[in-house]
Amino acid sequence: MKSKLLTSNKKNSTRNLLSEEYRACLLSAKHGLERESVRVDGKSQISTNPHPKSLGSSLTHPLIKTDFAEAQIEYATNVHKSIPDALRELTELHAFTASRLDAEYLWPFSMPPVLPSENKIEVGNYGTSVEGRKKTIYRNGLGHRYGKKMQTISGVHYNISFDTCMLSVVSEKRFKKPLTPSTKSQIYFDTIRNFYRISPALLYLFGSSSLTDVTFTEESKQIKKLDSKTLKSDFATTLRLSSIGYTSKVQGKYPISVNSLEEYASDMCQVVSKSYTPYKQFNGKPTNQLNDHILQLENEYYSLVRPKQVPKGDERVVDALVERGVEYLEIRLLDLDPFSAIGVEENRLYFLHMVLLYCMLNESPKADLVEMADWRKNQEVTTWFGRKDETKVKFMGEEMNLRDLTYQLFVEIQPIADLLDENDGNGPYSKAWENFWEKWNDPSQLGSTMSELDLKIHKSSFREFGLTLAKLHKEELLQYPLPPNVIKYYEDLSVQSIYEQQKIENLEGSHLKKNQKPIQIKPLKLCSGV
Repeated sequence: MKSKLLTSNKKNSTRNLLSEEYRACLLSAKHGLERESVRVDGKSQISTNPHPKSLGSSLTHPLIKTDFAEAQIEYATNVHKSIPDALRELTELHAFTASRLDAEYLWPFSMPPVLPSENKIEVGNYGTSVEGRKKTIYRNGLGHRYGKKMQTISGVHYNISFDTCMLSVVSEKRFKKPLTPSTKSQIYFDTIRNFYRISPALLYLFGSSSLTDVTFTEESKQIKKLDSKTLKSDFATTLRLSSIGYTSKVQGKYPISVNSLEEYASDMCQVVSKSYTPYKQFNGKPTNQLNDHILQLENEYYSLVRPKQVPKGDERVVDALVERGVEYLEIRLLDLDPFSAIGVEENRLYFLHMVLLYCMLNESPKADLVEMADWRKNQEVTTWFGRKDETKVKFMGEEMNLRDLTYQLFVEIQPIADLLDENDGNGPYSKAWENFWEKWNDPSQLGSTMSELDLKIHKSSFREFGLTLAKLHKEELLQYPLPPNVIKYYEDLSVQSIYEQQKIENLEGSHLKKNQKPIQIKPLKLCSGV
């Protein structure tokens, strides 16, 4: 076993930032949460009803939208200075929704509920405006390329932006220069590479999807029937991020560099600008896909973490990054926690915050294509076989036992927990560390194992247990004390969003369908020479 996972050059070391002097900077960050969930009826079937009008317009509502399917709600909180505040807003959004869902429920698992055939899954409907049609056509393209069933998988995204005081100190120590948009972006890309290196440990600890319904996929060598309605993979941690989940063999052929913003943007430019011959088969109707490129848009790229910058107006995602640099990271490897009414609990977020600080503070060598291929192989091995004792992964070119890698990560982030909690073992970071240490120490407490045990105890199928949890969560959320002014705030947002969508459609005259023109995608400025 390595004595240390990530190392620092003593001359430019940022490990020594783990001191009381920098505690306030380390603690300061901005947090945001996104959660996807499928609406289901009382038989665990994906809802055939449109997005509830009481929740507003999925096109223009700032906080409640839809993801791929019309029945797939997506929440996106505002930015908050603390994890509890982000969780509070996410809970409010869920509680408001619960009171508007009538006979429907939010499916608690990442893997989908009972699904019909592909052609009966309705993609998101965003109205007749140019932007609305673009969103729907983009989703049609995803359905053709990857299958609609795969697109109904749900998860949680954790968005984090490090504080300027922290970034400034790292820039001075690592690059010997004050913080600039360039050094800020480089710190984030350094963090991303280290995050990929230790990601197998997180897939192991956070994975909560080893089960799925028989309507999702066929039996195979790796996934077998547990009962007539349930499929189970014996050693899987997260089917959501396995080869039957949010991964793509096509995208695997075109790795996107995370060595720097320049390399990332250049590689992204290639995949959103070049045709991919097998995708030409979907060009029959203009509503089938936005284009036949390797990626229709930048957001089609599947990754465990994304560098992000908020676009302005119709600005493209990569153009925003190149123009203003990285503003925050979007962490995308969290399965839904099926035992949480809002899909995520605070221990996961505090643990992730510590891990990201660890990844930022340590030196991060550039990654070549061989190492990037190892990351993809690590993900495949961990998602399918993470709970097998002898499972091994590659770390910086060296083979390691997955449980040893995870153990070493605990050892190395414990000082961060101690510092952030001022050596108070009851602080939130120490509690999070302890919570996941117990899962490492006793794998029967892992999320993926807990779901399997509950099915066994309750003698339930995946679909039955999922509906039981969904109903319990709805009851809990209906008891959540939403103040009248907060209820009015969300009601007003819903009404205003519907008005905004109608206003856009009326201005464009797009309610007259005969005048609709083919959707034009604004080209990336960066790709003008491609």
